[in-house]
Amino acid sequence: MGRSDGGVAKAVEFPSLQVALDFTSWAEARRVVGSLSSLSGSRLMLEAGTPLIKGEGIYVVRRISEMAPWAPVVADLKTMDTAELEVSMAAEAGADAAVVSGVAPIETVRSFIEECRRKGMMSFVDSIGLEDPAALVKKAEGADVIVIHRGIDEESAGRGRRWSAIKALKDAGFRVAVAGGMDLEAASSALEAGADVLVVGRDITRSADPAGRVSEYLKLISGRGSPRPRRRRTSPAGTPALSWTPTHLSQTLSHQSSGRP
Repeated sequence: MGRSDGGVAKAVEFPSLQVALDFTSWAEARRVVGSLSSLSGSRLMLEAGTPLIKGEGIYVVRRISEMAPWAPVVADLKTMDTAELEVSMAAEAGADAAVVSGVAPIETVRSFIEECRRKGMMSFVDSIGLEDPAALVKKAEGADVIVIHRGIDEESAGRGRRWSAIKALKDAGFRVAVAGGMDLEAASSALEAGADVLVVGRDITRSADPAGRVSEYLKLISGRGSPRPRRRRTSPAGTPALSWTPTHLSQTLSHQSSGRP
């Protein structure tokens, strides 16, 4: 999947782990990214969290990619408007994927998905704020991943996880990520329910040994094959949606343009 910097998307296998770097400063995030330098593999992604992007700017994505060139980087923008502009900014910063808010207008969500397709990026639609994530089936047509997300404020108020929507979303042809207050026990339950991506923040980033904790999650998901979507989806423009098959994602990102190995 080509990107605006001339690279191609890095390989991703499912189920996979996405480490959410939900810090407010690069100094904090750098400590965790640096600790993961001994890890690699096609089941591990890194996320430039929304607070980190707000605190440091979009080019923090480039910093993450430079420290961990083996990992796909997800820009958690939670875009609400100006989809084409924000996807272009993420692509220029080197993101392999970007996130749009599922509560954004349908025009924004569709434009975001289509622009990700044009830029060769993965498109994620975040359901935070929606009572029923399955309501995104039509609105998010063409997206690669729907994120069932329980926010920190919702978690504090005792709100449930809404994982009952996983089956409906997968039946509609989407990959499904789960986020919000994840730990190993919840991760195991999510995998049993059919989740494709485990988005984990605090349980890893606040650990005394982030790399060791990541290894525990990777061990949990190893050997668990995630079935491909039941039907081929199309983008809003009617062209084929980005495929997540191993054949389509078999290449690794070229860093020649930035001088990285």
